[in-house]
This record gives sequence, structure tokens and C-alpha cells, in this order.
Amino acid sequence: MKLSGLLFLLLSFSAFQKITAQDLPRRALFGVRMENITDETARIMHLPAVKGVLIGGVVPGSTAEAAGLQRGDVWLSLNDVEINSAAEGVNALKQLRGGQNIRYSYLRDGRKFEKEVTLKPLPTEKYPDFDLEYGSVESGDALLRTLVSRPRIQGKLPAVLFIQGVGCYSIDTPLDTSSSEIQLMNYLTRLGFVTMRVDKQGMGDSRGQPCSELDFDTEGEGYRAALVRLRSFDFVDADRVFIIGHSMGGVFAPLLARDLPLRGIVAYGTMGEKFMDYFANSRRTIAQANGMSLVETEEYVRRNCDCYRPYFEKGTAFTDIIAAHPDCRDILRDLGRTTAFWQQLNRVDIPALWSAYPGKVLAAWGKSDYISVRSEHQHIADLVNRAHPGNGTFLELEGCDHGMHTVATMQQAAQGLASGYNPSVARAIGEWLKASI
Repeated sequence: MKLSGLLFLLLSFSAFQKITAQDLPRRALFGVRMENITDETARIMHLPAVKGVLIGGVVPGSTAEAAGLQRGDVWLSLNDVEINSAAEGVNALKQLRGGQNIRYSYLRDGRKFEKEVTLKPLPTEKYPDFDLEYGSVESGDALLRTLVSRPRIQGKLPAVLFIQGVGCYSIDTPLDTSSSEIQLMNYLTRLGFVTMRVDKQGMGDSRGQPCSELDFDTEGEGYRAALVRLRSFDFVDADRVFIIGHSMGGVFAPLLARDLPLRGIVAYGTMGEKFMDYFANSRRTIAQANGMSLVETEEYVRRNCDCYRPYFEKGTAFTDIIAAHPDCRDILRDLGRTTAFWQQLNRVDIPALWSAYPGKVLAAWGKSDYISVRSEHQHIADLVNRAHPGNGTFLELEGCDHGMHTVATMQQAAQGLASGYNPSVARAIGEWLKASI
């Protein structure tokens, strides 16, 4: 998930229940930056104990500002539940929605205050030159937030569904619209495309399971529901609908195309081989980006594949893998998604999906992307062209990393030296889409 110091982008109310579109409220905007209190902080601030969480900043226009909270206050509790870390603060706020009343307590200059406040909802994105509508789609027992941007043009328009990567993060961030996903979708809207984003279960306003508990197939059903809805709009030309799949989204895209017609797919920074083959290939580029020698690289790839293979293929618990192979202790890490997610992904025949897809495909790769692999994008285009000559295009983009940011090399990307969104990504994708409608 994308994290920032400002913890006003609160996760959704996560009750798992059957609901209707009218029941999907906006999540709350509390609006504080939280910092953990250490022994040293408590000593300097003359606190009676290391309790609460330090408010490091307050967002203008937020609930916290309206409640009178200030930088330097110590937030103690929410609805009579103690808050003793920034993580506990985030978790306490996850369940809350705009319009709800909360009780809270805090310390200021040694004095304790207890108050109540009504939570403000998070604002929505607004643009002067096109319309953006907040909606929802049902997926099983979950309800997912959708954001549909629409040019102010009459008639049925071409459309794009954006499917994001594997991480558990929201793509509905109205207080910071600088993300690559939002910048790309806004650019395409201004080119004349209807665009749709959809949040995963448990992210943003979406209800359902926590994202971290979702399996691959269930997540895919959410994207399918969004694609069906996009195709149904009376202002969308259902014969000119595309998917842009970023990273893991590029695996979901050809899966959806098996039973829902698509004019074309853009796959950026994705997989073109079966998962274990991709895993080995990407470990190699990760090693190279981090300056390993050829010998070190091959050893790194071997150890990662040997340690993770039982987990991906059979769901073997990390503890059992480590018991059999103690040297895997330094390799195995929580990957942020369920065991079922990775097992289901591992069973997908990704090359066969691309061979079977009859539409247009742009396989785009940034030259500074060390998470995905150049050869796999070329392979996607080759597979498409082998089955449907002329339909596959491979595109290599200078100075772009996995997240569509600007950075000169893989090595610099691995060092965290990327700057903001690289607009050449949108220009290249927009040009291809225009030529494909």
C-alpha cells in the first residue's frame, strides 16, 4: 500500500455484508499526522507516561482542525479506546465514516481534554474541464467504489478501465492527485476517453474483506464487475473499450478478455511468463539493479526460487520451509497477500492468455523498471503477433520506472531516486489508444 505521513486517507468501513449503492458512504477525513511517543519524547514534553500519540500536524479543513486539535497535542483515545501508536490510530479510524460522531481525549500543556466531534467526509476529486462521478459496483457480497471520468463530449465515447498493481492501496486520493494512476487517467479523459478506476475490497470507500485477505480470483471478480458496468453506460461505445493493466493488472486484463470483448489492452510493467518464471526473471533484474555480480545474482535467484517455490506451488507455510531449509529464514518475507492469492496466480497460464487474446495489445516497459522484465514484454507482443499478426506492439520507454515515475536508470530506481510521474507514459499510451479506436 502507498503510505505517507499524513494519515488522513483513511481506509474504509469494512463490515462484510450485502449492501446497495446508496449505502456506500464517504470515508472520514480526520486529518492529522501522527508520530509515536518515545521515552525521549515523553521526557522532553514532561508527559506522565509513554502513552498516546503525538500530533505532528493538522490538515487544513479537516475534522481535526474543526475539533481544535493542534500540532504538539497528545491524542490519547478514540471512543474510549486508548491510542498508543500511529498504527493504533490508523486502525481505530478505519471503521469510521463521514457524518459519524466520535469521542476523543487529548493532552495539551499537561491538561487532559475530552470532547466530541462529527467527522467530516473526505472530499471528492473535481476538475474544471471534465466530469468525475463517484459510483459503485457489487462484487459478490462486497461493494466497490468506482470513479468514472467523462469528457464533456456528446455521443458514445471510447473507454478505459484501469487495473492497478498488486499492492493494497487506494486509487481514490483527492487530497493528492499527483499519483501516476490519476495523472494517466486524467490525461486520457482530456483526449476524449471515458475512464474508470475501481478500488479493491477494503480500500478507500470500498467494503468487503480487507484487501490483504483477498485471493486472486475474488479480486478479479471485482474488476470483472467494473468492466461490465463500464460497458453498460449509455455514453460508452461498448465496441471501443480498453483495459490498462499496470503490473499485476496486466495479468487480470487478458483473463477478463476471455469472456468480455475488449478493443485492446495496454500492459505496463507486467508479467509475460508463468509466475515462477517471472519470479526468477525479476529476481535477476532486482539483483542487477542492486549492483550484484553475475555470480551473486545467480545465487540470489536460486535461493529465492528454492525458498519460495514450495509456498507458491503448494502453500507450504514459511515455518515448515524454514524447518526443512534453515537458510531460507533470511529470504522469506510476508508478501502482503494471502497464500491463496499466490497459489491461484501461480496456476494461471499467462502466455496462453496472451496467445488467445484476439485484440490489439501494447506491451509497454520502462527502461528503469527493475520489478518487471523487458524480455517478457517483448514476449507478450510476439505471442499476440504469432496468433494474430500485427496486433501486438512492444514499447520501451526511456527514463520510466515500474511506477511510471521519472528516473534515469534501474540502479537509481532501486536507490529510491525517482521523481514524480513521467508524462511520456501517458503520451505514448494515449497515442496508441487513439490509433486503435
